[in-house]
Amino acid sequence: HKQVNARPVWKHATHEDRYLAFDGVAWLAQERVNLGRADGWLELFDAGCVSPDQSRQVWNASDGKDGWPAQPTITCRRPTDAEVTAEAVAASLLAEEEEASARSARRKAAKKGKKKR
Repeated sequence: HKQVNARPVWKHATHEDRYLAFDGVAWLAQERVNLGRADGWLELFDAGCVSPDQSRQVWNASDGKDGWPAQPTITCRRPTDAEVTAEAVAASLLAEEEEASARSARRKAAKKGKKKR
């Protein structure tokens, strides 16, 4: 697992471009390009917390202006084994589909090449 500022980086389960990372002061929901920087749309001030799923503090969300209102219903949790397995299976199936599509495209290209001769 990748670490930033001596803490693990969390990747969102369904949004590939969303992460949780520690900036040295707070945990932030952010894009990959901003990992570990003070730039994000959710923040959790709990510097003593090694992992955001262990915190009992309340998350704050940017209002798009200068405010960061509390969001007591937002939580962070580790995925269950079943969720991890399901994600791995889905990724494997997607890779198989992409490979089959690539093979089909190569066959079509080869057939076109033969017809031109």
